[in-house]
Amino acid sequence: MTQRGEFQIIEQFFTHAPFGAWTSQGPGDDCALIDIGGRRIAVTCDMAALGTHFLPDADPEDVGYKALAVNLSDLAAAGAVPRAFFLSIGLPRRDDGWLADFSRGMMALAQSTGCALLGGDTTRTPEVADGRHSPAVISITAMGDLPEGKGLTRAGAKPGDDVWVSGTVGDAYAALRCRQGHWDAMPDALPQLYARMDRPVPRLALGQALLDVATAAADVSDGLLADLGHILDRSGVSAEIDFDLVPRSTALRSMTPLRQREAALSGGDDYELVFTAPAELADRVRAIGVATNTLVTRIGRIEKRTSTALVVRSGEGLLPITAGFDHFAAEEA
Repeated sequence: MTQRGEFQIIEQFFTHAPFGAWTSQGPGDDCALIDIGGRRIAVTCDMAALGTHFLPDADPEDVGYKALAVNLSDLAAAGAVPRAFFLSIGLPRRDDGWLADFSRGMMALAQSTGCALLGGDTTRTPEVADGRHSPAVISITAMGDLPEGKGLTRAGAKPGDDVWVSGTVGDAYAALRCRQGHWDAMPDALPQLYARMDRPVPRLALGQALLDVATAAADVSDGLLADLGHILDRSGVSAEIDFDLVPRSTALRSMTPLRQREAALSGGDDYELVFTAPAELADRVRAIGVATNTLVTRIGRIEKRTSTALVVRSGEGLLPITAGFDHFAAEEA
């Protein structure tokens, strides 16, 4: 799949030949995997901003929780055990009430996953006009442990592998569209949709259990097709997906078929895992799902690389491929 927007920026300006004592497999995966002596660590860094990743009036406790959760989801995609994180935050002004709630949400998740806050930095965001400062910006670097020589990346998928996804996809995007006033949903569906948007669950136990089973993995942040596309690009393969198999919640299934398709395939922000595994290990994957209390669903198959990297079918026939989220894609339109 063609690189564009933010991914093209990374490829063009921030991908270089390895140098220095510490090296990794290079940009393009959810985590850098770094060997230090006899240990391997996974490191990820994600930045979030109010008004871009969160609605301006988002509950600060949810903001704190989710800011860490998206980093832990990257560690899950590598199969790593969370150990520590570092927080840098830019604030438009000091607001102790907002900070107390933000910290409460973040630290509750940190403590429940054993991921300790070990440092960071604070600053004030720049003035944009008339003494007003830009909204809060949060950057987290998270680190996790891996067994020596192991770790999941987006490379490694092979023809004949099955394509799997955890949980259900599309709820977070549907929640966003409802909050923006573009979509509507049944009143009893809204709490489920909003919870998926505000409090995603990093699939840590699943990622760790897949270390010896999965051939490639990514977390679903930009959209199921977009993040599967990263696996296809890094692995040099193609895939065929059956949309009718893509797991969707009862809340999402209450919406029109077109909206289900948009949310589940392209919506993003679910922080589920999309991964590949040899077809002969399908029963083992299902057993891992049971053991980790995680729904896992086979949705397609990896094929040899062709000019068409990804095909999506349903009972209606071939479906169009739509792009996932990209921060800079609009500038290129």
